[in-house]
Amino acid sequence: METFLETSFQNVRSSKRTDEFHKVLLDEILNANPSWAEYDWKFEYQLPVDGFGGTFDIDIAGFSNGELKVAILGKALNSNINKNIKNYANTSVGEAARLMFAPDLNLEKVLFISVLPRIAPRFNKARKVLGYDDVLSAKERTKIDHVLRAQYNGVVEAIDLFFDINDVKSLEDFDSIGISNLDPLVLV
Repeated sequence: METFLETSFQNVRSSKRTDEFHKVLLDEILNANPSWAEYDWKFEYQLPVDGFGGTFDIDIAGFSNGELKVAILGKALNSNINKNIKNYANTSVGEAARLMFAPDLNLEKVLFISVLPRIAPRFNKARKVLGYDDVLSAKERTKIDHVLRAQYNGVVEAIDLFFDINDVKSLEDFDSIGISNLDPLVLV
């Protein structure tokens, strides 16, 4: 994960970046829960019918005997986070409903995993740093864990993995960064 994060400011809208993130995230998940290693894993799996009657794209899907058992939705956020934090929370709650109310599914686990810096740069369109977000403070004001627990009895979890960008306030070039203090992934 650290290697991915060091270059995560490059090609931020690229499918290559997304593909790499999904691979390293699955590695972290399987290290945290080795019993899932026996599952058949697919990336960018499209659920044919969700709880709203439409299709739904799952970043990482785990299957046992051909049946979807684990749905993982991951985000690797790294800039301009605070202005979107409420939207991310609303999206997660809605996506949980779409998955949990999908017909003929018996999911063991739905994980929303966000990997994000504790302090994040804010960029303008020219990619010039305008300031910095205190992401920990924003996350404290946007908690959804209790909502997901109450609605889905622990089947759905939101997990935030925080890291530090080394010398974030003195960096001018975010193409390659140093990172430290990445939280370990712990699954309950």
